[in-house]
Amino acid sequence: MLKLSNSTIKKHLNNLTREELEAEILNMAKMYPIIQEHYYSILFPDSEEVLDKYKKIIEKEFSHHKREILRYPIVKQAIKDFSNVSTNKEQVAELMIFTVECGVDFTVSFGDIDEKFYRTISSIYEQALKYIVDYQLEEEFVDRCNELTQSSQGIGWGFADGMMELYSDYLGHMDKEEDLE
Repeated sequence: MLKLSNSTIKKHLNNLTREELEAEILNMAKMYPIIQEHYYSILFPDSEEVLDKYKKIIEKEFSHHKREILRYPIVKQAIKDFSNVSTNKEQVAELMIFTVECGVDFTVSFGDIDEKFYRTISSIYEQALKYIVDYQLEEEFVDRCNELTQSSQGIGWGFADGMMELYSDYLGHMDKEEDLE
């Protein structure tokens, strides 16, 4: 894959007039829908329209494959794409937690899956918890993550224990703060 350095791109952009630069950006947005989604997220950061699109992609993977092989790369790519498009940190965390909820619900509905499934969902949960802590979103998500962890109890392959451990590592301090009040 060809790569241009930032300095080469800057040099090109500096040679353009304002009108040419605007035309180039508009043309890219027309050619690449993901750029249009990025600008939509910048201009309307509280809108959930783009978030809903990515939730539907993930939901489709869990509802479409009833006990068939799930397409993990599609789920992971949806999270990655939305993370690149959105400027709303809370919505990015929302999409990751939503994905884990879909995974837990899928298991509860269809029974024991396989080790790869549980590793994937656990990995996304850890990524979500780290993101929540890094962006100081604990207050917004602690109850939901706790509920999600409780919902996973009874699921095999060590999944429930892993979920509890992850919750404890990242958000366990929130429970202690609530106990002190």
